[in-house]
Amino acid sequence: MDKKKEESKEQPVDWEDVAKRAMADLQNFRKDAEKRQIETVQFLKGNSLVKFLDIYDDLTRAIEFVIDEKAKQGLLDVQKKVKDYLHMEGLSEIEFKVGDEFDPELAEAVSYEESEVGEGKIIETMEVGLKYNDKVIKPAKVRVAK
Repeated sequence: MDKKKEESKEQPVDWEDVAKRAMADLQNFRKDAEKRQIETVQFLKGNSLVKFLDIYDDLTRAIEFVIDEKAKQGLLDVQKKVKDYLHMEGLSEIEFKVGDEFDPELAEAVSYEESEVGEGKIIETMEVGLKYNDKVIKPAKVRVAK
């Protein structure tokens, strides 16, 4: 062991190598910090969009009860603008058609019912799900055949 200490003392320190390693560590730290910052911004943006989506859902429900056609068309136009904005920001719907295979990663089964559709198939989509940049942030709510 003493021999190793002596050998290391005899070898000169390669300051250029030390500097290169320090620069590489700094660059890695900067890349990692930048990546964390981007992820944080995306997370916060996704949360904000989900809250905005609650307004969209309320608007969708309200449209069902409007009788006046001009008022209904006006609300549909606003709804389309909101939907276009959400899509532009990276939000997309998770929708299923009757007979689609149930996927627990994309949907939540609200009920299991007897149906002619076939076991494990979607009977009805109760609530559309959402993805933000290909990550599920709100699973669809569906009725599934048993």
